[in-house]
Amino acid sequence: MKILLTNDDSIESSGLKSLAKSLTQIGEVYIVAPQKPQSAGGHGITMHKPLRAETIPINVGEKASYRVSGTPADCVMLAIDVLVKDVDIVVSGINLGPNLGDDIIYSGTVAGAREGAMNNKLSFAVSVNDFENPDFEFFSDLAKKIIQKLVDVVKEHSACININFPKDKENIKGIRVTSLARRRYKNRVTIGKDPFGREFYWIGGVLDDPMVDDTDSKLIEEGYVTVTPLAIDQTDYNLLKQIENTKIEI
Repeated sequence: MKILLTNDDSIESSGLKSLAKSLTQIGEVYIVAPQKPQSAGGHGITMHKPLRAETIPINVGEKASYRVSGTPADCVMLAIDVLVKDVDIVVSGINLGPNLGDDIIYSGTVAGAREGAMNNKLSFAVSVNDFENPDFEFFSDLAKKIIQKLVDVVKEHSACININFPKDKENIKGIRVTSLARRRYKNRVTIGKDPFGREFYWIGGVLDDPMVDDTDSKLIEEGYVTVTPLAIDQTDYNLLKQIENTKIEI
């Protein structure tokens, strides 16, 4: 099995290196990852300036490794079309911090997997609910087992699957296949002034999640690994039925 590995924390990320090492146990790993961190960069691609890709050995058992001056989506596109080709699956991660609910829209990690799925490759985004010092070796081994199992089960090549691990590895209750939550934040914009007295804005905020039962946000807090299949076709078919016969005049 030919595995393409990318991320949004950059090619220097400990999570990527650990996951690459684990995945070499189930296939040939090719790393194509951003030169610089791309967190919260979404699914952007580089169109108005050239991209650079250079070989840089990671030395974790990979077949080849490339550092790209672009986004996670750029990396996957370059890999599938030029650098690697004939990829069987795409894996993005392990991300430092979770990718849950609505937040996946902003996630570069999920964008890497989504780009793989858009190119008809079974793809996985992998994240851990810890921003400080996760045990990447532990979570990489668990990710490998989950991916290996799902590769045998999922028949749809263009599937995109979002995997999140809880922070406390010692008390994981199990694995739950679940839906996305609606993530909400308060105090999203902080207003400040620079040393010259000019106003600036800092986007962030504090999570104000209602924690609906049986969604990924709630289950991750309860100690479960969450597995969520993501749709590539974003058509709202229920709304389509409501409005398809509406007469709209020009």
